[in-house]
Amino acid sequence: MADAAPGRLLSHYKVSRDPDGNLVLLMPWPGSSLLGCVVPAVVVAIIGGLLALVGHSPVAWDIPVVALLFAAIFVVVLAYQGSHAWVLKPGEIKRGTTFGNRYWPGSRWSPARSVVLKRAIWPSGRGSSDRLYVVSDRGARSALLTVFNWNGNESRLATGGRRSLARTGPLVPDARRPMALAANEALKSTASDAVAEMADLLVTELGVPLSFECEGPPPTSPRANRQRWI
Repeated sequence: MADAAPGRLLSHYKVSRDPDGNLVLLMPWPGSSLLGCVVPAVVVAIIGGLLALVGHSPVAWDIPVVALLFAAIFVVVLAYQGSHAWVLKPGEIKRGTTFGNRYWPGSRWSPARSVVLKRAIWPSGRGSSDRLYVVSDRGARSALLTVFNWNGNESRLATGGRRSLARTGPLVPDARRPMALAANEALKSTASDAVAEMADLLVTELGVPLSFECEGPPPTSPRANRQRWI
């Protein structure tokens, strides 16, 4: 176990150095995401309990039980997702666990071959996801950062999961062009500054190249559809 007195990146990740001078990355605690899950569940449980008391219905007690069970499962999942830590040195990366400013590094170093910035356009056409991976031997990938971009709206760290909980993650600087697709250096300039900052940090600390990937076609504008039919 080790203690860190970290600074913060634009992505809300904590960053520090261990006694050997290696970079330590700690994921932020998903507090807002946990509240976004627990508060609605508690409200539903209270309302369900009141209905059960007023209606004298044993079946109505299932509502608070299910709501609290659902919340408990999500709390465990979200807490696990926000407990990751990494230690970086040139050419190698080691995974660990974090809680607050403390972290427990793993025992095994893995080789780092490259960093990949990948953008995936959502099937709905309403936004995109930007992910940063560290690639090790045999193409194995470790995702270190994921940011959700809502087109023309906002970008958030993906600590809250998907669907309705996705918008409980902390805000990060907006992606400049969240729907742009460019599998080259230009992709970094279209992403959030939080993604670009993390990409530069990983490349510098690991001493590996940065590559780019894109997934999904860009959305077709209504004007283009009209022109197609004219």
